[in-house]
Amino acid sequence: MSYGRDILLLSVVFLVCSLALNLISPIWPIYITELNASMTELGFVFSISNAFAAGVQILSGFLSDKYGRRKIHALGTLLAAFPPLMYALANNWVDLVPWAMLSGFATGLYIPIRWAIVADASADGGMASAYGWTNISWLIGSTVAPFLGGMAADAFGVRFPFFACFILILAVFPLTLLMRETRRKPLAKIESVGYVGSRVARKYLFVLVMFSLINIIQGVGIGVTGPVISVFARLNFNLDYTFVGILYAVGFGVASIVVQIPGGKCSDRFDRRKVMFWTFLVSSPFFLLFAYSRNFAELVLFMFLSNALLNMSWPAFQTLMMDSTPQSRWGFVNGVSATTFWVGLMIGNALSGVFWDNFGMVAPFYASAITIGASAILPLFLKETRNNNDGATRK
Repeated sequence: MSYGRDILLLSVVFLVCSLALNLISPIWPIYITELNASMTELGFVFSISNAFAAGVQILSGFLSDKYGRRKIHALGTLLAAFPPLMYALANNWVDLVPWAMLSGFATGLYIPIRWAIVADASADGGMASAYGWTNISWLIGSTVAPFLGGMAADAFGVRFPFFACFILILAVFPLTLLMRETRRKPLAKIESVGYVGSRVARKYLFVLVMFSLINIIQGVGIGVTGPVISVFARLNFNLDYTFVGILYAVGFGVASIVVQIPGGKCSDRFDRRKVMFWTFLVSSPFFLLFAYSRNFAELVLFMFLSNALLNMSWPAFQTLMMDSTPQSRWGFVNGVSATTFWVGLMIGNALSGVFWDNFGMVAPFYASAITIGASAILPLFLKETRNNNDGATRK
């Protein structure tokens, strides 16, 4: 059965949700501080949201493997619409906390399922390219929306993008109901007893542990600067919201979108472990150089290079993880992967404001460079799956 229709619908969901969420991403940290939050409190708001996201993703992936993906995905998308509306109505930063929790919960429901749907649809081949192309739908939104959100905040007030975000997510919810169920039943049972079964189980567990460690370490590295980037840029260069939006549009959006197809080709052609090693290692210094930018152009350049190089690893990362684990557990595996990354984000977010307040505004960027660089060692402990029999890993 072909799932092309569902991938097309999912791509539209990715695109619209990305447009919605990235309308507010550049201004969200600044908005929190304008509601009288300290930098430590800013990190707390980010961290509590990511804690709820991390807390439900394994369960979401497990339930989607057992009962199906469609209904859980639709519920998560619907719930995600309401926090932006309530953010816009907040009077102080404490008002944001319960809605940040709901936002994290909703994200935890739908994130692992969306990527599991892509794996379902491309299980017969070309998975890296499928992930690369699907990811472009998200990245188009992350390229265009930050600039539009910044301009809208300057023109209509800082709360306007939050109302627009609510409307867009609510509008795309019906598309999730039009999707069919893509979960596939296991093609064959993995032997659960004896030497072969225990060997498969050990291999599966080792792969999960290694990818989880990569996710946690990189989550800390990304999360420790996430809440402070726009605040840093605004304080040091007196940028208005439009220019903060440009920074995010180029530094995150363009940087990510231009490497998706090359990243997919590298994953299909080269040893995926080495692709991950070199992209992790080479990207790490630019996370620190960002803090020593002398002008707006250097801010954009260093942010672009750090994210472009790091995101080039994504198709290799996801494809190696899928090829190394049973197809019947892809929802669970994506749930574990997403959970561990968000655990890292939660830790990094919580540390960001503490580092800023106690060690200076450049401290989070040092922490980011060190952790991203350290994560490069871990892929070398994995095995390349390119020459493996697909049937052995996708049962």
